[in-house]
Amino acid sequence: MNYSTKCYGMAILTLAILILFTSTSFSQEIKLGKYSQEELDMTSCSFEPEASAIVLGEQGVSFFARSHLVTEIKRRIKVFDSEKAKDHADITIRYYVGEDGDIENVSGLKAQVMNYENGKEETTKLSKSDFYDSDAGNGYKEIRFTFPEVKEGAILEYEYKVYSKSITFIDGWSFQNDIPTVFSRYRIDIPEHLDYRFLGQGENFVLANQSKESRYGENEWILTNLRSIKPEPYMNNFVDYLDRIEFQLAGYKDFSNNGIYESYLGSWQKLADELFSIDNFKSYFRNNVAKDLQEIEVEGDTDLAKATHIYEYIKEHYGLNDERGFVPSQSAKRLMDGKVGGQTDLNLLFMAMLRAHGIQADPLLISTKGNGRSYLVQFPFVTQFNRLIVQAVIDGEPVYADTSEEHMPFGYLPMNSHVKGGFLVMEKDSGLINVTIDHKSGLKQMVDVTFQGDTVHYDHAVRYLDYDAVDFLEENGGLAVEDAQEWFKLEENSYVGDLSMNKSMDGALKVESKFDLYKTFDHSTEMLLVSPIVIARHKENPFKVDERNFPVDFNYLVSDNYITTIHVPEGYVLDDYPEQLAITMPGGLAKFMYLPQEDKANKLLRINMMLDINSEIVHASEYQELKTFMEFLVNKLQEPVVLKKTALISEVE
Repeated sequence: MNYSTKCYGMAILTLAILILFTSTSFSQEIKLGKYSQEELDMTSCSFEPEASAIVLGEQGVSFFARSHLVTEIKRRIKVFDSEKAKDHADITIRYYVGEDGDIENVSGLKAQVMNYENGKEETTKLSKSDFYDSDAGNGYKEIRFTFPEVKEGAILEYEYKVYSKSITFIDGWSFQNDIPTVFSRYRIDIPEHLDYRFLGQGENFVLANQSKESRYGENEWILTNLRSIKPEPYMNNFVDYLDRIEFQLAGYKDFSNNGIYESYLGSWQKLADELFSIDNFKSYFRNNVAKDLQEIEVEGDTDLAKATHIYEYIKEHYGLNDERGFVPSQSAKRLMDGKVGGQTDLNLLFMAMLRAHGIQADPLLISTKGNGRSYLVQFPFVTQFNRLIVQAVIDGEPVYADTSEEHMPFGYLPMNSHVKGGFLVMEKDSGLINVTIDHKSGLKQMVDVTFQGDTVHYDHAVRYLDYDAVDFLEENGGLAVEDAQEWFKLEENSYVGDLSMNKSMDGALKVESKFDLYKTFDHSTEMLLVSPIVIARHKENPFKVDERNFPVDFNYLVSDNYITTIHVPEGYVLDDYPEQLAITMPGGLAKFMYLPQEDKANKLLRINMMLDINSEIVHASEYQELKTFMEFLVNKLQEPVVLKKTALISEVE
């Protein structure tokens, strides 16, 4: 198990006020070797019975002592499954030391394992020689150790202290673990001279009414009966929704200046000015760079055409390396000479070239999905951002772009950059803005079903729109589908022929495919079951578990439309077909319609299906409704059309 004392804010406050801090002690609810009868008797987790272990309790207690923030951490784990004991016996404590090697340090580490056998407690304590300290890179270190003799019913516990010089941003506490947790508690005692903003997030955190106003003195948060963190469908960024509490220094009383309050936050423009003070960043705004970029010929009669050409020019003429972060790794001149740069370098050059050709463009800092934030803090905290993209203004409307994705056209963003807001960096009037990404994603499918001998012929025309088209291109590396059988996930008695694809960009990205799909059947059969939909977004319900910890993230809104026309072959009649269905989730989050229509005169059955996902995010509290909705949808798509031989009907009559 990996536990971290990471510190995101690396600025160190070294003011005279630090010497005024006094130590504050708390009574400790967890004491090594002191167990309740309930803990000893527990053989499984009541709210997650399948769990192989459980955190019986954990707590963090933070206080200020001299020039450090001290956090005392204690954790107690019980193992239920001896076969998986190794998974819980290996412990890693990660902490940040920085370039100078002294931002954080860990001391006072104690650990022990207790096995309860034959009515007796047998305790094994670890010694200093059992703890291994290693360099984890990028300013981090790790302490690793392994509990020995971990058996079924064993209780593992350890405690340690973290001393941190960084008090500008306090990482605080994360309440959830990869195994269920009975209780998780965090306390902090804030001196009167320091003014912190409390930054809490997570659905359990909010539902438990744990949010409270920022204030000095002793503050405590506790959450109980937390389910384990584990992968869930349509949630690749669960870290954004973890229950956690953090703190950002907003100001302090400067006792070297008669205790006058000094603001530490500044303003959004001050933060922008700090970025402009970085020479590499400023270089992309200089006139000599603009002059060089103006000499590059740009095609197009409109701003949209010019911007598209510039976007493709950057992607074609410049290589992308692995440099990350929102501060450029090199100057504009160096990038233009070397032709290789990081994501931020290329995006800033794209912005500079847009400006050089008369198109308004500015950097936009965002917190991508997976960066640990489900929302932006409304204060100028630079640590909440991790990526720089570009906002261009085309025909008076904002358009967002990132040059780092190979198959992403101008005006589209990677899925992890689909955020609701960002920090627009300008020479004047910088600040947070709302981000709206307009698109019309979806699948449009027309299918004509006919019968030729012992084969059902599905004549398909499928159009992938906007981000569904992006997904298609990224998954296939372009338009090349090497293995159609695998791509369409077809049954053994099916095959694809005459597959053709093309891509277009007329207002929106489109990928259009046409293909014939053939399925063999026994022509002598009296009853013929025909699947109206062979290719669908959802062939099975992805939501199988009864409960969910985190929201469902569909990434983008979709509007699908499938139209299938089934021609009843000679010698058969339409015997039965799925009934009409219309369902809508509460609040209109999703809608599904299934509308069959029989045309007896022309021996046709036409089925029109529509699916609308109207919210990118479905919260965990709405999960049951979504699971039920998807169950109805998938079951309906699997219902066959029944054709019956006319001779059999005559015999029955």
